[in-house]
Amino acid sequence: MKFERFCEIFLHLFFPVNCPVCGKSGKIFCDGCVKELFNDKVITKNLEYLTINSASWYHTRINELISAFKYSGVKSLCKPFGRSMAKFFNKPENTDYLVPVPLHLKSRRNYNQALEIAKGLSEIWGIKILECSKWSYVMPARAGMNLTERKKLKSDAFTITKEISNYNIAIIDDVCTTGLTLLRFSEVLKNHGANIICAYTLATVRGE
Repeated sequence: MKFERFCEIFLHLFFPVNCPVCGKSGKIFCDGCVKELFNDKVITKNLEYLTINSASWYHTRINELISAFKYSGVKSLCKPFGRSMAKFFNKPENTDYLVPVPLHLKSRRNYNQALEIAKGLSEIWGIKILECSKWSYVMPARAGMNLTERKKLKSDAFTITKEISNYNIAIIDDVCTTGLTLLRFSEVLKNHGANIICAYTLATVRGE
């Protein structure tokens, strides 16, 4: 037995974890299992000037795992997903920072899943993370909104809290539904002088 695997099993005795896909003990996620959840190629959506790259379709097996870290507090899934995304996508060249979409004000989560995913991407790509924004006001949950309701979102929903002029930025989020949140977020970043390289998400919804 390899020493690394022995350590995984030893740690599992005190901090029990299992790969949520195959059930392997001592693994938060198996690399091979994550790869199986991803699409066979990058899924790309283009909204005006913004390109959104996603690793998987939302309404597949990955849906339950996204729900686990988004609604059930399983934060430990986020960084492994981010690391796997970094191996799946080509590293964005000439990018100064990864910027996660901010957590909604008064969110029931005590962590930002987009930030945690960005941490995994940052580890592999070696690109720093910049938290430079917040929501300007309390927003109702986006999940369950129809397209008409989502279109009401304006770029003033976001406030920029740090200097970002002339930075080359890649935006990070967990799910792209219509892409409008990412587009509005990119607009306010652009209006403050940033250059938007593209956006990366773990999953995207079909037909939007």
